[in-house]
Amino acid sequence: MRAADPLSLVTEDVVEAFHRDGAVWIPGLLSPTWMRLIAQGVQRNLNSPGPQLIKHFEGQHGEYLDDFGNYLVNPEYQRLLADSPIVDVVAKVLRTRKLYYFLDQIFVKEGGYGRRTPWHQDIGYLMVDGGSFATIWIAIQPLKKEETLEFIAGSHRGPIFDLGTDGTGERPLTTSAPKLPDIESQRAKWPIVSHASNPGDVLIFHPQTLHGGGEMREGGARRSLNLRFFGEGTRYVEREAGHSPEYPGVAEVHQHGDLLQHAWFPQVYPRPSGAPRWT
Repeated sequence: MRAADPLSLVTEDVVEAFHRDGAVWIPGLLSPTWMRLIAQGVQRNLNSPGPQLIKHFEGQHGEYLDDFGNYLVNPEYQRLLADSPIVDVVAKVLRTRKLYYFLDQIFVKEGGYGRRTPWHQDIGYLMVDGGSFATIWIAIQPLKKEETLEFIAGSHRGPIFDLGTDGTGERPLTTSAPKLPDIESQRAKWPIVSHASNPGDVLIFHPQTLHGGGEMREGGARRSLNLRFFGEGTRYVEREAGHSPEYPGVAEVHQHGDLLQHAWFPQVYPRPSGAPRWT
């Protein structure tokens, strides 16, 4: 049963859980209206993928894809940020007075078996310090617990691991950061958390939180949308392995440690006076 006011679901316990564990699950947050809009936006994205499209494990059994940075050409994503409760929810979770949009990203596992997304942290790719940053993960289809995104509670407190490794030793270190442990072969040793997901449920997590996606069985399907935001006081960071996405022009006007302020990142909260009230 969805609450009449989605913000009523963002209790102080929910906010505390995000800051304590690096991720929090909020069931029933988005109404069917917003889920239909998300499904339409993801389909538009797939019909006209952007230049950042990546096929993981391309040509192998279990291939899946992701694409990112399509907000400016996707009216559904634009309407979602302008009219849905998402920005209000994320601002409340981050305890920030101002919220800025950073990035949209889709992950699609369908058409047969889809491999699991390896354990990783997002922070090593991003030009942000991560202090006030959150990703909201939204799956379109109902998913079993073993098919959703998993996270390791408390891992947002560090350390930051090398982003070029997958924990198995199959890929070499690419930075001076420590090697990622082989979490998947030692699952019982880690505080892994995941939840079965129904349309309208969301996961909000910190970019430094270790996370990975469950595999899809033959015949299964998972389309998910990630929306990333940062709050006031966020600073620009030069990363040893570079940035993804690069956002041309940002590095030319920022030095390491500067407040991150650029036209690529519009302020989305507080909402403009007279903005429509979401339902």
